[in-house]
Amino acid sequence: MPSLTGFLAWMETDEVEVKRQLDGEGSRIRVMTVHGAKGLEAEIVILPDTCDRSPQDRDQLYRLPDGPPVWKVAKEESPALIAEERAARAERDPAERLRLLYVAMTRARAWLVAAGAGKTKQADGWHNLIAAGVQAAGATPIQDGIQRHAFGDWPGPVPRAITGETPLILPAWAMQSAPEPLRAPKVLSPSDLGGAKALAREPLYPEAEAKARGTALHLLLERLPALAEADWASLAANLIPDPLHLTDALAEARLVLAHPDLTPLFGPETLAEVAVTAPWGDRTLTGTIDRLVIAPDRILIIDYKSNAAIPDRPEETPEGILRQLGAYAHMLSQIYPDRRVETAVLWTKAPRLMRVDPEIVRQAFLRTTIP
Repeated sequence: MPSLTGFLAWMETDEVEVKRQLDGEGSRIRVMTVHGAKGLEAEIVILPDTCDRSPQDRDQLYRLPDGPPVWKVAKEESPALIAEERAARAERDPAERLRLLYVAMTRARAWLVAAGAGKTKQADGWHNLIAAGVQAAGATPIQDGIQRHAFGDWPGPVPRAITGETPLILPAWAMQSAPEPLRAPKVLSPSDLGGAKALAREPLYPEAEAKARGTALHLLLERLPALAEADWASLAANLIPDPLHLTDALAEARLVLAHPDLTPLFGPETLAEVAVTAPWGDRTLTGTIDRLVIAPDRILIIDYKSNAAIPDRPEETPEGILRQLGAYAHMLSQIYPDRRVETAVLWTKAPRLMRVDPEIVRQAFLRTTIP
């Protein structure tokens, strides 16, 4: 495990060379700390924050004069030796800050700009020290709060136009707006196309509870058909940790899989949990079909619904379910353009397979309005 001791041992035993690469000046702005600026110069140096500061002593260890390091304690609890060292540090720190200020100010060849936002009440603050020095040197006020001290010959203003030069003619592309960048199509799920997903008489369940029960049932209807019925209970227990969801989902899955009219839907030639995707205008539809039956001349899309309130006729199917089926049919018709695409809802609580006319789901899909 990495540790401070291990790091120190590595640094002592390995041949490590630390170098600071000083790039050429060039026509660029270099941002650095006062410590990092030592040994460098620039035509223009800006000190952006020279206002008052309240330095804090963050060291937790004090090294006493001619003595070992000691742990710093609260000021009011400090013994004499630590109190003396604390006072000595308070005297040394202002001198160190003045040294840093000197280093920062002497980096400029031509312009030194001292600025800041905040209070300037400390007499030994950088801003006030610089202001006092500028005033003593004969500064010229520019506007409120701004002073300038200058000497030597400064270059005059650059003329705006130089005669005798050929005017610059930009190419046509430089005067045109850049084309719109290519953007990836927005992805949309068939279950997010709006519309009610249940009849008005459907009992109200907490959303998280309904989702957990539906997920458990879908998982069993996907996995159980491939196993012998004697193994269903053990597999279900491994797949669904919640005992309540396990009991309800397994009982409902047994009703569906044992129904003689529904047995052909779960044969080995059918597909479960089929991921599909296809373009839809400027969007991409992507979803998962619960059960898919592929025949030479037709495709049957089956969507499981565990609603308690089941419609009597396909036309009474909630709008949201019809739009979802319409989206699946739209995607499958692009994958299998030469086959008839049919849709059906398997109401698992009945259990009952309700075939829905392709035109009904197509019209519902066309009614989708997504911004």
